[in-house]
Amino acid sequence: MPIDVVYTWVNGTDLELLKELQQVREQMEEEQKAMSEKQLECLLTHCIKVPMLVLDPALPASITLKDLPSLYPSFHSASDIFNVAKPKNPSTNVSVVVFDSTKDVEDAHSGLLKGNNRQTVWRGYLTTDKEVPGLVLMQDLAFLSGFPPTFKETNQLKTKLPENLSSKIKLLQLYSEASVALLKLNNPKDFQELNKQTKKNMTIDGKELTISPAYLLWDLSAISQSKQDEDISASRFEDNEELRYSLRSIEKHAPWVRNIFIVTNGQIPSWLNLDNPRVTIVTHQDVFRNLSHLPTFSSPAIESHIHRIEGLSQKFIYLNDDVMFGKDVWPDDFYSHSKGQKVYLTWPVPNCAEGCPGSWIKDGYCDKACNNSACDWDGGDCSGNSGGSRYIAGGGGTGSIGVGQPWQFGGGINSVSYCNQGCANSWLADKFCDQACNVLSCGFDAGDCGQDHFHELYKVTLLPNQTHYIIPKGECLPYFSFAEIAKRGVEGAYSDNPIIRHASIANKWKTIHLIMHSGMNATTIHFNLTFQNRNDEEFKIQITVEVDTREGPKLNSTAQKGYENLVSPTTLLPEAEILFEDIPKEKRFPKFRRHDVNSTRRAQEEVKIPLVNISLLPKEAQLSLNKLDLQLEHGDITLKGYNLSKSALLRSFLMNSQHAKVKNQAIITDETNDSLVTPQEKQVHKSILPNSLGVSERLQRLTFPAVSVKVNGHDQGQNLPLDLETTARFRSETHTQKTVGGNVTKEKLSSLIVPLASQMTKEKKITGKEKENNRMEENAKNHIGVTEVLLGRKLQHYTESYLGFLPWEKKKYFQDLLDEEESLKTQLAYFTDSKNTGRQLKDTFADSLRYVNKILNSKFGFTSRKVPAHMPHMIDRIVMQELQDMFPEEFDKTSFHKVRHSEDMQFAFSYFYYLMSAVQPLNISQVFDEVDTDQSGVLSDREIRTLATRIHELPLSLQDLTGLEHMLINCSKMLPADITQLNNIPPTQEAYYDPNLPPVTKSLVTNCKPVTDKIHKAYKDKNKYRFEIMGEEEIAFKMIRTNVSHVVGQLDDIRKNPRKFVCLNDNIDHNHKDAQTVKAVLRDFYESMFPIPSQFELPREYRNRFLHMHELQEWRAYRDKLKFWTHCVLATLIMFTIFSFFAEQLIALKRKIFPRRRIHKEASPNRIRV
Repeated sequence: MPIDVVYTWVNGTDLELLKELQQVREQMEEEQKAMSEKQLECLLTHCIKVPMLVLDPALPASITLKDLPSLYPSFHSASDIFNVAKPKNPSTNVSVVVFDSTKDVEDAHSGLLKGNNRQTVWRGYLTTDKEVPGLVLMQDLAFLSGFPPTFKETNQLKTKLPENLSSKIKLLQLYSEASVALLKLNNPKDFQELNKQTKKNMTIDGKELTISPAYLLWDLSAISQSKQDEDISASRFEDNEELRYSLRSIEKHAPWVRNIFIVTNGQIPSWLNLDNPRVTIVTHQDVFRNLSHLPTFSSPAIESHIHRIEGLSQKFIYLNDDVMFGKDVWPDDFYSHSKGQKVYLTWPVPNCAEGCPGSWIKDGYCDKACNNSACDWDGGDCSGNSGGSRYIAGGGGTGSIGVGQPWQFGGGINSVSYCNQGCANSWLADKFCDQACNVLSCGFDAGDCGQDHFHELYKVTLLPNQTHYIIPKGECLPYFSFAEIAKRGVEGAYSDNPIIRHASIANKWKTIHLIMHSGMNATTIHFNLTFQNRNDEEFKIQITVEVDTREGPKLNSTAQKGYENLVSPTTLLPEAEILFEDIPKEKRFPKFRRHDVNSTRRAQEEVKIPLVNISLLPKEAQLSLNKLDLQLEHGDITLKGYNLSKSALLRSFLMNSQHAKVKNQAIITDETNDSLVTPQEKQVHKSILPNSLGVSERLQRLTFPAVSVKVNGHDQGQNLPLDLETTARFRSETHTQKTVGGNVTKEKLSSLIVPLASQMTKEKKITGKEKENNRMEENAKNHIGVTEVLLGRKLQHYTESYLGFLPWEKKKYFQDLLDEEESLKTQLAYFTDSKNTGRQLKDTFADSLRYVNKILNSKFGFTSRKVPAHMPHMIDRIVMQELQDMFPEEFDKTSFHKVRHSEDMQFAFSYFYYLMSAVQPLNISQVFDEVDTDQSGVLSDREIRTLATRIHELPLSLQDLTGLEHMLINCSKMLPADITQLNNIPPTQEAYYDPNLPPVTKSLVTNCKPVTDKIHKAYKDKNKYRFEIMGEEEIAFKMIRTNVSHVVGQLDDIRKNPRKFVCLNDNIDHNHKDAQTVKAVLRDFYESMFPIPSQFELPREYRNRFLHMHELQEWRAYRDKLKFWTHCVLATLIMFTIFSFFAEQLIALKRKIFPRRRIHKEASPNRIRV
């Protein structure tokens, strides 16, 4: 099959193109001005709009702040007024009026504009960019930057300021959108001192602070104009001749390509050999159906029409000019007849909303972050009662997600459905580290959270010559390491077995994770695995694994102890707090109140169980404790209730006892008094023990050392009146104790046994700041109950997004206008008078991906999708046309857009996910033909049995066969003869076991509804097109910026590790001083990789005369016309010459060819015959 290549190319330095770009920009600006009065935007560094108004000319010097409201009533809320000299004309002044809030300055500005005033009113701006003319230095103002971006409120930052800084400022205002804070200094001289201090490492939360002077400006027109002039400079979209070297890579690494089509807006590369028959320049006019959409500067609009090129092969490869081949490439790198299209995917689609990854949508949980229109209300999970909540324990239902069980208040989700509370099975091995799944019972998220805890799982090493493995009894969480036999896993399948909860391959760690249900009988699991060895050769192995997840009887850890024994505290590891650091604090949900550590009004408090000698307690107390132990053992109370009741009982005795001697004997005060305690009795049970306020307050008044129990991950043991810090410390590898219905089991007894001496810490006095610092450090460590702070759900975001092949898309030339348009549309949609809403920058490419993803969700269902790699793509013209026929309005809208838009149909993303999602409806006739092996048109008894095996579960029963036959008999009687066509069947030797069964023809089967229903139920719709998901091993995508050393490192990486598909995306700032150096380095790399010119280039000493197709076409038309008339004149001259010099010969030749006829005279009628 012939395969062509299609390029899209543009010369960004073309002056005609730049003029068209400027015209489009001006047109967009006019359209926005028609929607709303457009204000100029400050484009300087750290430029913020401040509550100041600048009046030109200045007010009289005699007017004070008190006199201002009488002159201008709208200025009644002004807080200060002063005059400054104009930078360009120092002899004249302007008046600056300062307000306390943005609302006040907006009201004053609008009130002043309504009146008839002679003064020109400007809004005031402050910036740190001192290089721009027209600025005024503000002596008593300064900018603070460098602090962490997590600060969103002024008070938060104010409390964190260093003392030497906060003492020198009067006011502070945080502008979080610009990541700066404005400081009003006590004295203008303080700026120099503060500037020196910041150079001596003044920090907030480890971030170094920077103090910058503040400059006032008000006239933005000159600044904005100079910025626009810079935007349309020719150097900004300079062409580096990437297309030349991409064509060389095709000739070197893909010589099987037939023809090359270069789609341009009419431009011609100066070095391209147009006489080569394999190269064709295609203009936009040649492929666009609706010419009113031209001219266009949108890459998605251009890409949506390239499959309409005349003479293009059915399957073609689409490239941008910055993409090339680094190694030999063949058609089977894109498509194979056995597996179909090869799809190369990279990073996930940007989240539809902040903090809502695609895997959370329509997963049976109502996620707050996904409960919005952009995410289709969590795909329906938040509509009505269809879903529960991901983080609200104990309420709601899980909806219809497979065999999901409802929430249980005693022990969370039923362990049969989920491995841990809040961890759905679909979250395992989904490439997100879910904190709820990062526990032992879930195999630590099947490798998603790293391999730090793999030592707690049972490891099996796969060996080359071994296929049978036995897992010890009771082990539910083995993992298999294939590092010794293979480089990576390609695919795998396992036998259907109810013991398996989850199985997956983690190529990053070279492991296979198997998570099984506990308490299942012994069984054997069969695996069919395909691996890739170090030579990239695939091989298959089959292994069998014997498993038995039943656990033997274990000692009940909560059984009654001897009264003479020491009672140790019982604690559980606190539930891990899920951290979403990428979500602003004010947007997190649900809201909860955080109390200070020292506050006495706390909803959940620690429970301190004193270490007592039970044998010395009164009999009534011993009986009560015995009763509590029995209740816990029988499951009448939970561990939480047990601890609360026991603590209250002991507290009551200790507080009310009047016998000091007994009390002193009962209370254990010496750490070395552990001789009465057996090792098993020293074990520490871990539990979360929320307590009532009254109990916690009275427990804090105890005067004896007690074991501190951690609640919600915070160690509260530091609040003891005697300043004793007594905590129960556990090893990080200790397994979490499980509590189900009150029965307590221990997973590894030895890991829970802690000597009493290690439970009691040494006495230490903590006072002042030392105590507070220790508490903050301890709380940070204990957030999740272990000594290392684990991250919460890790959300993946694209970082190096490909913005398009057009240079103005890479430089975001139209981005500010698109953002302004979105802002204006939002204001018009909600019709608000408030002008305080800040402009939010948008990523048009990311928005268009979300737009297409939403369309695909509505058509093919909700699923997590990834963005195809920026590389050569093999496109099928027929599939592309089917896609556009399915979404005609969306593609027509894409074609209409002049520049890249947030509602564009992304070419590769929409194409490949249509190819992977389109299904082929089941055809009953094809099923009949598959079963009719002898192609007779009538099913025999043997073939009817084959059909029965396809629509019933094995083993077949007699009822299954007779039931199918009865269906066919009933249909033959009910359906008319013209449908079944039984009378048209020719005589046959075939005879059925049941004489009542008519000939089973295709018409009978396809029209028999009971049979077709069973066929539809047994046969699932298959994918219309075959495809194979590939990795990123052969893709190199490099974003080339202006850092020379970084660019050299990127290019050297490609030299060392050549890949089949290489993309060097030009993101060079051509106005930077190092831009020419980077371009030289880039050109040197191209020449080193592809030094030999291709057949598609002109020799170096030649260049094309015309650089635009319209000029070339005009010249060709003139040439053809001139050629025609020249031929006409030559033909006339030749004919005249021939007639002049060869006249006689021509006449003779004519007479010879056309001889003259002789005329015979007739006889006279008067002649008499003789």
